[in-house]
Amino acid sequence: MATEDLKGFDPLLSHGDETISGGSAIFEDATKRVVHNILRSYTGFYDLFSEAIQNSLDAVEIASRERGERYSPKIWITIDIPGSSFRIVDNGVGMDLDQFKYCFRPNVSFKKQANVRGEKGVGATFLAYGFSFISLQSKKNGSELAAILRQGRQWAEDERGVIPRPTFESQGFAVPELVNEPSGTCLEIICGKAPGERPRDFTWIGAYSAKQWLDVLRIKTPLGGVYLSGIAFAPQIEIKVIASKAEPTVVQTNRAEYYYPHEIPDMKVQQLEDIIRSQNLVKGDASTKFKSLPQEFKRLDCIWEIWDKDALLADDSDFGSAIDEKGRELIEKHNVAIYGAFLSTAKTWNRLNDEVLGLRKALRIMHGGMQLASDNMAQGEVSVIPLTSAIGYQNNSHIIVHFQDGSPDMGRKVFQPELTDLAEELAKRVVTIFRRFISHLRADSGAQSITPDKALYDWKREQERFRDEHPLVRRSTDTAISLLSTPQQEQDVIALFHELVGAQTLRGFRFFATSPIDRYDSLFMMDYRKEDSIYWESQSQRLGISRDFPEGQTEPKTLEYKFSLDGLVADFGKELKFVQHINFVVCWTAGKAYRERFTLESLLVGDEGSTRQIFGSTHKAFVDGSSQPIFEVLVLEDLMNWMIDPQSEEARQKQAYRG
Repeated sequence: MATEDLKGFDPLLSHGDETISGGSAIFEDATKRVVHNILRSYTGFYDLFSEAIQNSLDAVEIASRERGERYSPKIWITIDIPGSSFRIVDNGVGMDLDQFKYCFRPNVSFKKQANVRGEKGVGATFLAYGFSFISLQSKKNGSELAAILRQGRQWAEDERGVIPRPTFESQGFAVPELVNEPSGTCLEIICGKAPGERPRDFTWIGAYSAKQWLDVLRIKTPLGGVYLSGIAFAPQIEIKVIASKAEPTVVQTNRAEYYYPHEIPDMKVQQLEDIIRSQNLVKGDASTKFKSLPQEFKRLDCIWEIWDKDALLADDSDFGSAIDEKGRELIEKHNVAIYGAFLSTAKTWNRLNDEVLGLRKALRIMHGGMQLASDNMAQGEVSVIPLTSAIGYQNNSHIIVHFQDGSPDMGRKVFQPELTDLAEELAKRVVTIFRRFISHLRADSGAQSITPDKALYDWKREQERFRDEHPLVRRSTDTAISLLSTPQQEQDVIALFHELVGAQTLRGFRFFATSPIDRYDSLFMMDYRKEDSIYWESQSQRLGISRDFPEGQTEPKTLEYKFSLDGLVADFGKELKFVQHINFVVCWTAGKAYRERFTLESLLVGDEGSTRQIFGSTHKAFVDGSSQPIFEVLVLEDLMNWMIDPQSEEARQKQAYRG
């Protein structure tokens, strides 16, 4: 069959369908239902570009493997904004007659090689029957084929059965880009001529130049390849954009790779491994290391890193506790790799959209969140990283989790639940890792960009200023405790502690602020009046403070809330918080892991409380080998038990803690 003989051929027919007679109506309905379900799975503005570009990338990459070094892969893209048309040409493997005739059929794929972007056989069906006009031309093995298909979308959406199923119209082969090429394919689609077609208006995103469209396609389509654990495929790409009667704009590149956030211009950027390597050259604690670092590692706009499968599964990996045995199996099976970028401010996304790319205001072409990827391309939309305590950093983080052979579902790009769950756990851990280095970022993000000691000083001064400008008039309150159950999480610990303060079981506390976003949870001071005997430790006031403690107001102190003291120890290990900055810890239980770093001395035993400096604290925490406590602790579980049965709890304290 030559090009002229394609006229009248129905691409949805398969061999033998021509013999169907009495059941033709049933066959027609079934075929339309399959096509319609495919179209319903494609709902995005960029689906047209994504599916066409994906097919061309696969065609030239397969050709590269077949032809070797003598072959130069090329793709030409033309976007005609006034004409609402999209044209793409590649010098890839091309199609023979059978492939040309049946490439639009659902679930038909000619990609038999591994490591290609698409193989489900639904993308070409969407292109053929999702629009009103599609032109297809291809050459291979000396033959040239060309045909037009019209009213595909109208037929697919026709519920009355009055529009016949479209067939090929023959056309002459005319692809200048392929004149000197042995094979290749040209696809052209005109958009917006039928209900349901997307995109209807190419001007919606506000891109009118070839450079703008190149960047948009790198972010939103497979033209932005994700090659985190391999060599990037680099065909020659030419993009031409017709925006008006003026000359078209053209841009050429051989980098068909994702627009990673650390590439945004006019930013001070460092890779995480370089920061760590520089830190390891300096001896001392975290504060000393930071002060000694060169300026190139401070006041950063972005920190980024890539973790491949081996880094994720290494024995000393930071991801260890986030990966169970099933997760390890999935990482091995899908050769998982992760890219992460952590920005000093979420305002960067607006700057990228509005100033760098010059797109429609508030479009936010890229934003913080988790992007799933498979088969070397981003798939689906960016989703929210399910953070809890670090929720304020969701918008600052852009994390890509790539699965080899992830097999997302058709146009919706929905991954299997076990892959999504694993990706979320890995993404949360990436944010945790970046937060350890938050002091390296600029201050305008809310992140600490100055030394931790200076940051703490500034925070205290700011809270004192706010206290002076916005005083809260204290009123008498009901002293009954309203919390009905023992604490189950950190928020319950906070509630119970403040109930006890309100009931005046705990006295002398004055609070500046409590925050879930700042490095430390709360800033407070103690206010002791010498003439009031209720503050001083005595036989009748066992929770009081040392009589040697000066009266009046103390300096501002930092308070950390934890369900278990073990959680704070973990924060110290990750350098999210620093031991020398903590004055007081309120927790429900002490836990066990704290013993690896601290010793607790009970203040509920005998007259040990006579050395207490914070009213109601149950313990002093010591670094092993030191005679000076580093902070005081209120273990609420111990306090409540002591209030109910002092003698029994005191005996338990002697066994559980030193002294």
